[in-house]
Amino acid sequence: MSKVYEQENEALTNKWAVLTEKECGHREPKAGYEWDAGCTLPMDPSPGRWTVRRDTNHWVVLFHSFTIVHTEYIIQSFSPTEDGERAAKTMALKLVDIARSKSEYRRF
Repeated sequence: MSKVYEQENEALTNKWAVLTEKECGHREPKAGYEWDAGCTLPMDPSPGRWTVRRDTNHWVVLFHSFTIVHTEYIIQSFSPTEDGERAAKTMALKLVDIARSKSEYRRF
């Protein structure tokens, strides 16, 4: 089996397996590239969206608030490598999952 096939298969079986842009067959992302990890559920008391952005010296996990216009919070930064990209995307997905789980819990 090819390496890409094995990685895609792992991503399907592992909820938190994240492929980097290079592993997906794309070019290495340049500064300014953004990857959307997801949003909070509707009616969340702190609505917003998590994004991973490639800056010149690092990958950054950001939270964009929908309640305060043009406000984004830097959650964590990672090294500018593929491992840093994977770690940032994994963290952002986990934060989305945590926020959605808490929103579901609050609804009942």
